[in-house]
This record gives sequence, structure tokens and C-alpha cells, in this order.
Amino acid sequence: MTLRAALRNRIDRMIAWRVDRRFDDVHAQLGDLRGRIERIEGRLDELGGHGHHLGERLEAVERRLDPVVHESSWSANELARIAPQVAAFETRLEQQARPQVYTGELADLPEARLLVDVVREEHARVRARLSLVSAYEERLRRLEQQALAQAPR
Repeated sequence: MTLRAALRNRIDRMIAWRVDRRFDDVHAQLGDLRGRIERIEGRLDELGGHGHHLGERLEAVERRLDPVVHESSWSANELARIAPQVAAFETRLEQQARPQVYTGELADLPEARLLVDVVREEHARVRARLSLVSAYEERLRRLEQQALAQAPR
């Protein structure tokens, strides 16, 4: 298993633990409470209709659940926000883990040096051309400025 896959599996497990576990536990408890309250309400209806108190308690439990739902959505949002950073970190970590392998032989060294020299010469020519273009553009700018200053208004 590659390092990237191992990190991805670990992050997936953390997401499942952080978000799913807490939400599922609270949701299961709420389901159990609803079932118990419905049974008690049924009994109270038989005794005289005092079930509205239990309905109020159920609403209180649902209000207590709201912060948990909010926190789980916040956690999911934070995980989605840092996912690209984690992916970039995984990539850099995997690049560091891989050794750099040079496949050239000593016999290829003179040719490599020649290629580097050719690239350097071409780079110098490009720099010279760009400096000429820059000087030409500066001269055009000054001439345009001068022409605008002398234009009748």
C-alpha cells in the first residue's frame, strides 16, 4: 500500500469516527427516546391525556440535538476545507519518500554538459531580445507621451 493510500485511509477513518459516529449515536438515542415517549404517551392517553408533557420533553431533546447537528456539519465543512491541503501534503511527502534516481552514465556527462551550455546560450539570447523589446516599448511610450503633450486641445 502506498503512503498516499495509507494516509487517505487514515483520513477516511478519522472522518467516519468524528462525524458519523457522533451523529449516529445521538440519532439512535433520539430514536430510542421517541419510541419510549410514544409508548408512554399511549399509556397516558389511556389514563387521561397527560401526554403533552412528554411531547414538550421530546421537543427539548430535539433542541439539544441541534448543536450536535451543527457541530457535525461544521466538522464536515472543516474536513472538506483542509482536504486539498492534506492532498498536497501527501504528494510532497510521497515525493520525499521516493529516492531520486539518476539513470545517466559517466559517458553521457559530456553530452549533458553540452546541452546545458546550449540551453544557457539560448537563454542569454532570449534575455537580450526581451531587453531590446523592453527598450523599444519604453521608447514608444515616451514618444506617445510627447505626442499627447504637443497635441492641440
